Amino acid sequence: MKSLSLHTTDPLALRYLMTETIFGMDEPTVPGVAPRFSYYGGNKRNYLFLTHETRYEWMSESALEAFAKTLAALKLSVDDVAVLNVGKLPAVPAKSDLIAFFSPKVVVTLGAALPWDATDGLTVFEAHSFDEMLVDAEKKRLFWATIKTLLV
Repeated sequence: MKSLSLHTTDPLALRYLMTETIFGMDEPTVPGVAPRFSYYGGNKRNYLFLTHETRYEWMSESALEAFAKTLAALKLSVDDVAVLNVGKLPAVPAKSDLIAFFSPKVVVTLGAALPWDATDGLTVFEAHSFDEMLVDAEKKRLFWATIKTLLV
């Protein structure tokens, strides 16, 4: 008998002619990649401060100085907290990513808006930015009255 040779590159014909798996590969399973954030502070006490500054890495110099003085008045240091500037990120992180990375007891927003429900089992204090508080004594007073009861 004469051997018949069939050659084609037509994808439709190949689909019908080649019904068996030539080589198979299992899809690699990638375990959940833990989120990574660049933040200011040591996060030893798990107090997370979210800022939204597009001009500064964390806050303006005067705001950072006022922030450090506020922490000192609370008997805390920068090593005790984490400051994440969401203004430098491509998108505001998901709540689950922030919880997985920082394990926060308290989240304080300093002029940053939260895209998720703040009442969902996590203590959240929404405040003005330190730059706004530096020029408005009433905002500063309200912030101090609340923050000294939260971070104990």
